[in-house]
Amino acid sequence: MRNIVIVGIDTLLGSYFAARCLQERDDRVFYCPWTADALSGEEISELVSHAARQIAGSKATVRDRKGIEDRMQRAGSDLNVYTTGRTAAIGFDEVWYFADSKVGANQAETLEEIMEACVRTNAKEFNYVGFDNIGCHSESDTRKLVHSGVKTVGFSDEQISLYCKEQGVEYRMFSTSLIVGSGHPSVEHSTGLSQFLAALHSFKTEIEERSPQYFDFHALRCFASRGTALNLVTADLSSDLLLRIARTEGTAGSSFPIVSPHNTPLSALCERIGVAYGLGLLVVEDFGVLNAVDRAFHERTGGVLGHLSGRPPELPCTQAFVTANLPLDSAVFDEEAQIALFELVRRNQDDAWTERRRQIADLPSRLLTRTIARSGSDLNYCIAGSTGTAVVVLNALGQGLECWYRLIENLMESYRVIIWEPRGMVAPPPPFGMKDQVDDLDAILRHENIESCHLVGWCTGTKVAIDFHLRRPSAVRSMAFLNGTFKCDGSPEELSSPYEQYLESLCRMLVRKPAMAASVMKNLQFRTEKGETEILRDVDKEQMSVSVLSLMNVDLRNHVLAPFRSEETTLNYARQLVDFWSHDSRPRASEVQVPVLLMGAEYDQVAAPAASQMAAGLFPNARHVHVGGATHYCIYDRADFVGGLLKTFFENPDELPVAQGVQDTVAQAQ
Repeated sequence: MRNIVIVGIDTLLGSYFAARCLQERDDRVFYCPWTADALSGEEISELVSHAARQIAGSKATVRDRKGIEDRMQRAGSDLNVYTTGRTAAIGFDEVWYFADSKVGANQAETLEEIMEACVRTNAKEFNYVGFDNIGCHSESDTRKLVHSGVKTVGFSDEQISLYCKEQGVEYRMFSTSLIVGSGHPSVEHSTGLSQFLAALHSFKTEIEERSPQYFDFHALRCFASRGTALNLVTADLSSDLLLRIARTEGTAGSSFPIVSPHNTPLSALCERIGVAYGLGLLVVEDFGVLNAVDRAFHERTGGVLGHLSGRPPELPCTQAFVTANLPLDSAVFDEEAQIALFELVRRNQDDAWTERRRQIADLPSRLLTRTIARSGSDLNYCIAGSTGTAVVVLNALGQGLECWYRLIENLMESYRVIIWEPRGMVAPPPPFGMKDQVDDLDAILRHENIESCHLVGWCTGTKVAIDFHLRRPSAVRSMAFLNGTFKCDGSPEELSSPYEQYLESLCRMLVRKPAMAASVMKNLQFRTEKGETEILRDVDKEQMSVSVLSLMNVDLRNHVLAPFRSEETTLNYARQLVDFWSHDSRPRASEVQVPVLLMGAEYDQVAAPAASQMAAGLFPNARHVHVGGATHYCIYDRADFVGGLLKTFFENPDELPVAQGVQDTVAQAQ
């Protein structure tokens, strides 16, 4: 029986290696997470079980899952193992550290801590595995610590070997080319290629939710060097090589490159990925030929293909196969095998997204609804999540909750989210202006005994947040303004979108002439733009792609028309907007001392993106993020990105760049 510690089990290769170790009947695995948001024990068991199923080529039984859980245990960062509140003395035979090629202070610090812990706990062996290291472009000098095919994170291989020799710890060092495999969804971002595939699936889904036929008409083009090649090695084969080499006598104190004996041309790889994902995926060397959709994808992936397609290793490179006593033909990963694997990855992504959609569809039934009697009618609000700091969502006037469900589902595990539909379109009777919206917010916080919270305002909700903060500053920890509008009477034209200008003329006319409600309602309700097919056939490819990115998500098209469902709601909505425009939040913005996040979207057709950028220069403690390729409804289209942005802002706003003024360079969100 061997006791094996794995740091980085929550990576694709780390999970496969753990599954390999557990194939041995008596071996035990102790996993050591390196991040504060590490997966739970149940999640670790699930991802290792997933890897075991991929290796076995068939579904594991419940008994197999139970066997994995029984032989896995969490260890602390100091390699101490805690059992029923006590520290257990464990003799470790092997310590394995899995790290990708991205240099980071946290990984470097963790590596140093683990190496020191190996000495304290008398661990017999230390094995370093740098994956995605061979054949990738280096982006800084710290990525060029290469020796004998091995590149480490924050340390050279000489430093690791010298440290281990001085402390009497046996060691091995491994470096792999690009790892590819079917991993559990929780590890889909742990390798460069899996990040690319995850981004591709997410982006394709997002575009098709706006334009279902786009990829039937147009290919997706990626900017990279067509003539380059990638060296791909599967997680299945890599984990087998690692374990075989570690079990072979005389391998301690050595370095081993883990590479495939065959390179894959980048253009061929993209073609095969495209087959698996049901779209044309082309590599182009001229960035100028990309249209707006292609550029949005390039920004989303951070140009990862260009990084991955460095100079592949010179072949053949057989050292690992000879040492492991594996024939070279075991590494065959031809066109058919690649397409089959990518199809499996895509099916797993489809299944995960289907389950996510099911959970979101079920969310309304999980919301806790409460009611306050106020202003002669009921004020109903919903609560999602039961723990954590309160996050209070200030919805846009006239909008229901449908736009928010994806984001609420993302936030509710960490925060107590409170949201409601702004009143005034039906009840209470008019006038019900912005001051009344602020009063509703105040009443809800007092009813819930909330002393302080984060405010998230969408569109018109920004002014409600600001006015409430000025009324009760101690009740607000921070404010996030998503696609906010600061339009007011007499404000510059650049603070208004064309849609807002059009809407203003109709609303002011309607307030003067209420009898026009039916006509205005029909005008707004049936205001249509070009049909999808007409857009996709536009000979101007740039304009076509911009039009596609500007489209609203098909799921939301009926919901956003809620203000115009009747003559009464149309008239009341017009009155509310005219009242909203009479309030100017800009003069008192300098009084807001709490952190403020302003997020604008490149293709926002409702609230002018320039308004968020302008407002960033008015608040003393502001951050501004510009989301490329996104619309007014990115809270729905890109809920995971927005959720991650909000969590970062709430927990540590200093991680986001502080805006210095109106002329700041806009941060391009990936």
